[in-house]
Amino acid sequence: MKNINYPKSMNNKPLFSIVIANYNHGSFIEQAIQSVLCQSYKNYELIVVDGNSSDSSVEIIKKYDDNISWWVSEPDSGQSEAFNKGFKMAKGKYFFWLNADDVLINGALQSAANYLKTRPKVEWISANTVFFDVTGKITKCTNGPSWSDFLFKNAPLLIYGPTSIFSREIFIETGGFDESLHFGMDTDLWLRFKCKGYRFEKIKKYFWGFRIHQDSKTSHSFSEVPSEEYRSERQVVMLKNSLSYSDVKLIFQKIHKLTSGLYLKSFFATKKYSGKNIKNVQF
Repeated sequence: MKNINYPKSMNNKPLFSIVIANYNHGSFIEQAIQSVLCQSYKNYELIVVDGNSSDSSVEIIKKYDDNISWWVSEPDSGQSEAFNKGFKMAKGKYFFWLNADDVLINGALQSAANYLKTRPKVEWISANTVFFDVTGKITKCTNGPSWSDFLFKNAPLLIYGPTSIFSREIFIETGGFDESLHFGMDTDLWLRFKCKGYRFEKIKKYFWGFRIHQDSKTSHSFSEVPSEEYRSERQVVMLKNSLSYSDVKLIFQKIHKLTSGLYLKSFFATKKYSGKNIKNVQF
């Protein structure tokens, strides 16, 4: 385990604490780390939690030892425990996570910092997602809606995992991630934020680059036929949070995305960026 050692240019309370959770993603984790280190906004700390990987992951993490505030490689029960472990060590005002096979979009932290500077009381923000393949080529851009009590009452919260940045306070208040969950822990966390009365504010920027590949734990969840394991856990999350999806509300959500121009925005963004390498794109 590495002792906490902040770079001299970073104060003791960075604005953002970013946790990367990894297990045997040695093929991708370096790109995830680099996507954070290459951000123009530097008031952050990077924390990496590895689940005792047996591939090249630890060697890659060690390469960036001077740029990582804290890291560990030891067995854990999965992503949820890894995130809780990482955020327990975090010093930042706002928390953010990244999967080891994904990337942080260029300029994401600067966009978030600019937004939060003018809205210091905001506890939770959400942005948009870019999908890309194993070669790094963009395949799709998606835009989600702003908060609506009506739309989200009995229908899914339309947030993709690491597009959300949330305050330390509400993470601690709601108890962090449920470590019994392995697929829907982000949805569960959003629903508990909602139960406490918190509402996200939407940033019309792209934050998260989601890599679609055959070894991804959740790539299938964006298809028409998500795995049975994923669907079962989704039911657990719904029951746990006393949520029952309404077909009518699902239809209203789709109508809202259509009438608000979100589908159109996604279409034109996809057309503009499709086939480009995600490392080279500035949205």
